[in-house]
Amino acid sequence: MSTMTAFSIKRFLKLNGTPREIALGFSLGIVIGMSPFLGAHILACILIASLLGWSKIASIIGVNITNVVTAPIIYPINYWVGVNLIGFSSDISWSMPSDYRDLIDIFRQSPIILVDLLIGGAVVGIPLAICGYFIALRSIGLYRKSREMKKRP
Repeated sequence: MSTMTAFSIKRFLKLNGTPREIALGFSLGIVIGMSPFLGAHILACILIASLLGWSKIASIIGVNITNVVTAPIIYPINYWVGVNLIGFSSDISWSMPSDYRDLIDIFRQSPIILVDLLIGGAVVGIPLAICGYFIALRSIGLYRKSREMKKRP
């Protein structure tokens, strides 16, 4: 494990708030991170976590499940799941646009594609968020318990 990763994990474990608030914020971030609205992820995390009283910082950490490295893997999987479940965009042709009419046609079809991405993201994201919640809750609890044990004489 790299030094930066170890530092990041330690900072996550030291977040202020109850383990439940932190774990819920983290899982919220995972679900939002699976949505196709990449530019709005952090804003959505902050707003929803604030409304629910969950950790905003933990939600921002969780939303980073989607980043420049993982997005090319996550979005095709979400799309594939969405198409196989509801298939709104299964009739869309994905050829390279040869002129502006083809490009306009792709833009017209994008709301249909977004529906499949949203459904796929929810189906993939909810189980990941549930797992993330329990992993975060357990990790924070164990870390805080070990800190308590070290403080005792």
